[in-house]
Amino acid sequence: MAIAVLGLGLTLALGTSAQPGSQSIPEPVVRKMLELGLQNIQRALCDGFNQCAPATPAEFENPPLSVDQARAAIFVGSRSALVRWCGFDADRRSVLPFMRQLRQSKLYNERQLALIAIIHGIQQSITAEQLKAKGTCDEAMRSMLDAQLPKA
Repeated sequence: MAIAVLGLGLTLALGTSAQPGSQSIPEPVVRKMLELGLQNIQRALCDGFNQCAPATPAEFENPPLSVDQARAAIFVGSRSALVRWCGFDADRRSVLPFMRQLRQSKLYNERQLALIAIIHGIQQSITAEQLKAKGTCDEAMRSMLDAQLPKA
Protein backbone atom coordinates (compact mmCIF):
# COMPACT_ATOMS: atom_id res chain seq x y z
CA MET A 1 0.00 0.00 0.00
CA ALA A 2 2.80 2.47 0.82
CA ILE A 3 4.26 1.98 -2.66
CA ALA A 4 0.86 2.73 -4.19
CA VAL A 5 0.60 5.97 -2.19
CA LEU A 6 4.14 7.00 -3.12
CA GLY A 7 3.74 6.11 -6.78
CA LEU A 8 0.50 8.03 -6.95
CA GLY A 9 2.18 11.40 -6.51
CA LEU A 10 3.96 11.62 -9.82
CA THR A 11 1.10 10.01 -11.72
CA LEU A 12 -1.30 12.66 -10.46
CA ALA A 13 1.12 15.52 -10.85
CA LEU A 14 1.75 14.81 -14.49
CA GLY A 15 -1.92 14.16 -15.20
CA THR A 16 -2.86 17.80 -14.72
CA SER A 17 -5.94 17.61 -16.92
CA ALA A 18 -7.76 15.47 -14.35
CA GLN A 19 -10.39 17.20 -12.26
CA PRO A 20 -10.39 17.30 -8.45
CA GLY A 21 -12.13 14.21 -7.17
CA SER A 22 -10.81 12.20 -10.11
CA GLN A 23 -11.83 8.56 -9.96
CA SER A 24 -8.32 7.59 -11.10
CA ILE A 25 -7.11 7.46 -7.48
CA PRO A 26 -7.94 3.95 -6.22
CA GLU A 27 -10.15 3.83 -3.14
CA PRO A 28 -7.64 1.79 -1.05
CA VAL A 29 -5.04 4.53 -1.64
CA VAL A 30 -7.52 7.24 -0.66
CA ARG A 31 -8.45 5.32 2.50
CA LYS A 32 -4.75 4.99 3.42
CA MET A 33 -4.29 8.74 2.96
CA LEU A 34 -7.35 9.36 5.16
CA GLU A 35 -5.75 7.17 7.81
CA LEU A 36 -2.42 9.03 7.53
CA GLY A 37 -4.27 12.32 7.77
CA LEU A 38 -6.10 11.23 10.89
CA GLN A 39 -2.83 10.00 12.43
CA ASN A 40 -1.43 13.52 11.97
CA ILE A 41 -4.47 15.74 12.53
CA GLN A 42 -3.14 16.98 15.87
CA ARG A 43 -0.49 18.86 13.84
CA ALA A 44 -3.17 21.04 12.27
CA LEU A 45 -5.02 24.03 13.70
CA CYS A 46 -8.71 23.86 14.53
CA ASP A 47 -10.90 26.69 15.77
CA GLY A 48 -8.44 29.48 15.03
CA PHE A 49 -5.10 29.02 16.74
CA ASN A 50 -5.66 25.82 18.72
CA GLN A 51 -4.16 22.50 17.73
CA CYS A 52 -6.70 19.90 16.70
CA ALA A 53 -7.32 17.07 19.11
CA PRO A 54 -5.89 13.70 18.09
CA ALA A 55 -8.24 11.51 16.06
CA THR A 56 -10.58 9.30 18.01
CA PRO A 57 -11.12 5.58 17.39
CA ALA A 58 -14.58 6.52 16.08
CA GLU A 59 -13.00 8.82 13.45
CA PHE A 60 -10.68 6.05 12.29
CA GLU A 61 -13.72 3.77 11.98
CA ASN A 62 -15.87 6.40 10.27
CA PRO A 63 -13.67 9.24 8.89
CA PRO A 64 -15.08 12.77 8.88
CA LEU A 65 -14.43 13.03 5.12
CA SER A 66 -15.87 10.95 2.32
CA VAL A 67 -13.59 9.08 -0.08
CA ASP A 68 -14.37 11.66 -2.78
CA GLN A 69 -13.54 14.59 -0.49
CA ALA A 70 -10.20 13.00 0.46
CA ARG A 71 -9.56 12.17 -3.21
CA ALA A 72 -9.94 15.88 -4.09
CA ALA A 73 -7.41 16.82 -1.37
CA ILE A 74 -4.95 14.27 -2.78
CA PHE A 75 -5.40 15.60 -6.30
CA VAL A 76 -4.87 19.21 -5.25
CA GLY A 77 -1.83 18.19 -3.17
CA SER A 78 -0.25 16.68 -6.28
CA ARG A 79 -1.19 19.71 -8.32
CA SER A 80 0.31 22.05 -5.72
CA ALA A 81 3.63 20.19 -5.86
CA LEU A 82 3.61 20.45 -9.64
CA VAL A 83 2.80 24.16 -9.47
CA ARG A 84 5.71 24.79 -7.09
CA TRP A 85 8.05 22.60 -9.20
CA CYS A 86 7.24 24.76 -12.22
CA GLY A 87 8.17 27.92 -10.32
CA PHE A 88 4.75 29.31 -9.47
CA ASP A 89 3.52 30.37 -6.04
CA ALA A 90 1.64 27.19 -5.11
CA ASP A 91 0.03 28.78 -2.08
CA ARG A 92 -1.57 31.62 -4.05
CA ARG A 93 -2.37 29.67 -7.22
CA SER A 94 -3.40 26.27 -5.86
CA VAL A 95 -3.73 25.79 -2.10
CA LEU A 96 -5.45 29.03 -1.09
CA PRO A 97 -8.04 29.01 -3.91
CA PHE A 98 -8.89 25.38 -3.07
CA MET A 99 -9.24 26.04 0.67
CA ARG A 100 -11.15 29.29 0.05
CA GLN A 101 -13.65 27.42 -2.14
CA LEU A 102 -14.14 24.81 0.59
CA ARG A 103 -14.61 27.43 3.30
CA GLN A 104 -17.05 29.46 1.20
CA SER A 105 -19.13 26.36 0.52
CA LYS A 106 -19.86 26.17 4.27
CA LEU A 107 -20.10 22.39 3.91
CA TYR A 108 -17.08 21.65 6.10
CA ASN A 109 -16.36 22.23 9.76
CA GLU A 110 -12.92 23.30 11.02
CA ARG A 111 -11.85 19.73 11.77
CA GLN A 112 -12.76 18.55 8.27
CA LEU A 113 -10.86 21.49 6.75
CA ALA A 114 -7.86 20.65 8.93
CA LEU A 115 -7.95 17.03 7.76
CA ILE A 116 -8.16 18.15 4.13
CA ALA A 117 -5.12 20.40 4.70
CA ILE A 118 -3.14 17.55 6.28
CA ILE A 119 -3.96 15.14 3.44
CA HIS A 120 -3.08 17.85 0.91
CA GLY A 121 0.26 18.46 2.63
CA ILE A 122 1.19 14.78 2.80
CA GLN A 123 0.46 14.32 -0.89
CA GLN A 124 2.25 17.54 -1.82
CA SER A 125 5.39 16.36 0.00
CA ILE A 126 5.33 12.94 -1.63
CA THR A 127 4.88 14.42 -5.09
CA ALA A 128 7.50 17.15 -4.57
CA GLU A 129 10.15 14.52 -3.81
CA GLN A 130 9.26 12.59 -6.94
CA LEU A 131 9.34 15.71 -9.10
CA LYS A 132 12.78 16.68 -7.78
CA ALA A 133 14.09 13.41 -9.19
CA LYS A 134 12.71 14.35 -12.63
CA GLY A 135 14.82 17.49 -12.87
CA THR A 136 13.17 20.74 -13.90
CA CYS A 137 9.77 21.68 -15.23
CA ASP A 138 9.78 22.24 -18.99
CA GLU A 139 8.26 25.30 -20.64
CA ALA A 140 5.34 23.37 -22.16
CA MET A 141 4.24 22.12 -18.72
CA ARG A 142 4.76 25.57 -17.23
CA SER A 143 2.62 27.22 -19.94
CA MET A 144 -0.13 24.62 -19.58
CA LEU A 145 -0.24 25.09 -15.80
CA ASP A 146 -0.23 28.86 -16.07
CA ALA A 147 -3.26 28.69 -18.37
CA GLN A 148 -5.15 26.34 -16.01
CA LEU A 149 -4.43 28.03 -12.67
CA PRO A 150 -6.23 30.99 -11.17
CA LYS A 151 -4.27 34.21 -11.63
CA ALA A 152 -3.28 35.34 -8.18
